[in-house]
Amino acid sequence: MARPKGKTYTLQVLKEGFERFKKEHDHYPSTLEVDACPYLCSARQIQRKFGGLFKLSQLMGIEEIDYAHGEHRKNIWANVGTLSLSSENSVGELLKNKYGEICVHEEKKYGPGRSRLDFFVYAQENFAVEVFNTFTLHGITGNLSSKLKKYADFEGKLFFVITGGDFTQAEIDKKLARLNKGKLKPNMRCMCFSMFREEVINKFTPLAISVRMKTS
Repeated sequence: MARPKGKTYTLQVLKEGFERFKKEHDHYPSTLEVDACPYLCSARQIQRKFGGLFKLSQLMGIEEIDYAHGEHRKNIWANVGTLSLSSENSVGELLKNKYGEICVHEEKKYGPGRSRLDFFVYAQENFAVEVFNTFTLHGITGNLSSKLKKYADFEGKLFFVITGGDFTQAEIDKKLARLNKGKLKPNMRCMCFSMFREEVINKFTPLAISVRMKTS
């Protein structure tokens, strides 16, 4: 859900939003949760206007844990790690069901270094898949920046599949169109999971030898 355009986030508006978030989730929002919340402004705006989330909490009179440390931060990153693994597994299962387990190579080594692709799929037209999670549109560009450097020399079809945030393909395309540098190469696409399922899974034909591993 997109934030309303032109809304002014005063200290009082943010305090009401923080209290609403706590009522809904039983804790005040972290930076990641602020960015993902449709009724709060971005963490970057809070940093620019108030000096950061911790200082904003002080201005609002909220006595809360410093989110940069402690158990709360550990829980946040544990949840992020769990989501990443779950998302990658979901994409992997989708690929194996379509192309056969023998044709889907996980963590396939690429290039002379230690780089590894999340998935390399042998089909009538081979392709590779990298999965990453982000809760914000801004996070897309940061993730892509590091991955584009990593796979700058990769010449095959490469799909970056975004999970975590509830983004539409139109929102992703609009964000990427604004980039002045670090643009995707012609052999690369960045897409939400639903678009990947529709465009790639339905259009890339499996090999005739595609088989699935039998467990019994």
